[in-house]
Amino acid sequence: MLTRMSSPAFKMQGKERAPIVFKEGLNVVLGKNDGAMSIGKSSALLAIDFVFGGDTYIKSDGVRKEGHHTIFFEFTFDEQRYWFARSTSDAGTVFICNEKNEFTGDTYTKEEYVDWLKKQYAIDFVGLSFRVTLSSFFRIYGKENTDERRPLRGIPGQDMEKSINMLLALFDKYKDIEVFKTSVAEHKRKLEAYREARKYEFISNLVGGNKKYEENLVRIQALERQLGALAEEAEKGHTEEEIEKNKQKAALLTQKYNIESAIQAGERKLRLLDVSLEYGLYPTEADMSALQEFFPGVNLRKLYEVEKYHKKLAGIMNEQFTAERTAVEQELESLRLQHQNIRDQIRELGFVGNISKEFLDRHSELKAEIAALTTQNQAFLMQKDLQEAKAKAEDALRRSIETILAEIEEVLNAKMKEFNDTLFRTHRKPPHIKFNRHDSYKFETPDDTGTGSNYKGMIVYDLAVLFTTDLPALAHDSLIFKNLEKDVEDGIMKIYASTPKQVFIAYDKQGDCRPETQKLLEDNCILRLSDNNCELYGRSWNKEE
Repeated sequence: MLTRMSSPAFKMQGKERAPIVFKEGLNVVLGKNDGAMSIGKSSALLAIDFVFGGDTYIKSDGVRKEGHHTIFFEFTFDEQRYWFARSTSDAGTVFICNEKNEFTGDTYTKEEYVDWLKKQYAIDFVGLSFRVTLSSFFRIYGKENTDERRPLRGIPGQDMEKSINMLLALFDKYKDIEVFKTSVAEHKRKLEAYREARKYEFISNLVGGNKKYEENLVRIQALERQLGALAEEAEKGHTEEEIEKNKQKAALLTQKYNIESAIQAGERKLRLLDVSLEYGLYPTEADMSALQEFFPGVNLRKLYEVEKYHKKLAGIMNEQFTAERTAVEQELESLRLQHQNIRDQIRELGFVGNISKEFLDRHSELKAEIAALTTQNQAFLMQKDLQEAKAKAEDALRRSIETILAEIEEVLNAKMKEFNDTLFRTHRKPPHIKFNRHDSYKFETPDDTGTGSNYKGMIVYDLAVLFTTDLPALAHDSLIFKNLEKDVEDGIMKIYASTPKQVFIAYDKQGDCRPETQKLLEDNCILRLSDNNCELYGRSWNKEE
């Protein structure tokens, strides 16, 4: 956890402030009873966010007014202390220090440092971004994430699907859908590859839609009738027996064409199944060994745990692929037997009469057009098969996400109701989250859309996530508490103080609180700010000189 923070820029009465010492549970930045503005409460919280790898502090009033400066800080994990420094002028570098705040010469990039924090807090979950997750629950003025009507939007511009994906990762459920995401990505690649092949004319580029497909079928039938009529003309002058044989042969040829089309469709389906069986949806042991060769420090044990789950899912899917492949092969075997039987019958009938050059030319024209239209239809069917396979993979992904979201929804709503019931003397409707789909949700307090209720709902949601996941900390700025009822405020402070996880809040007007809450705020105060050179930076910027 964060245990200490200091900076030469933090001053009091003209002198550098003593280091700010943090503790488990609630940590309060306390302002004045009269709610004095521009004394540094929000800046103090942004500085805390800065030591967790955030960047909003760089654009804060503290940096604009005081200039670039360095913040020194200490984390403690498993009784081991770690010292660092980060400068607003070089925010991409985190300097490793000793206990005297002296630079050791070693550094992390910001990305390496954030990854280090992620591992120290034991939330190295699949798909989890430590910064996006933590930033979503550090609700501080300036971070643009204090919209009480959209509490799941943790960072500016975040849409519903990204907000939901962040929750999935925080609940460590992203690994459960990763195999489905991989399947969707693979089917997308296949479809894109097919379209690229069409683009460069490696395969037929004449792919129409359903309407064109039906028109082609009608045209093919008409051409086949012309082909049949042409054959009948060539057979004039022959015996009735020869003509009858040719009619039988024409009927057999039609059957042969239909069976050949069915065989081609089956073989196309078989090729798609073979690709899925051959390449699979998970890495091999050779892939894992290669990963360790290029990244010696990779945690193979954790990767194998994840892959064990993936292999189980992939094994189930492979069983389904194998069963489907067996059924297709059996169907193809039956069709090929029918095809061979018809070929034998055609061979027994033989050929009747001589064929003229005119007949051959016309016959070639008809066959060529039939072949072109057939190729176009086959290309359409192949693209349709790929699109349907992609759609099925996407549907499987959606269904898997929605199943998991139903579980998360139940957990969060139960915890929010539990907290909400402690805030009022008579039961009131709690905030409620409903995931409509994998990319859509609704958050509200039923039948209560007041400002105070909405802010209370946001706080209760954050606390529910804090208590039901491995989220390591949260921060709430003073503006969030402005519209709360006294009972609600008292209850929320008690919940803050009941967790060993670090909660950072900025608060003022404590004189308006009830005595018990006043004492709780005082007991957990880690930084007291006021005017008259007792602001965070030792001066106020809103006073005219």
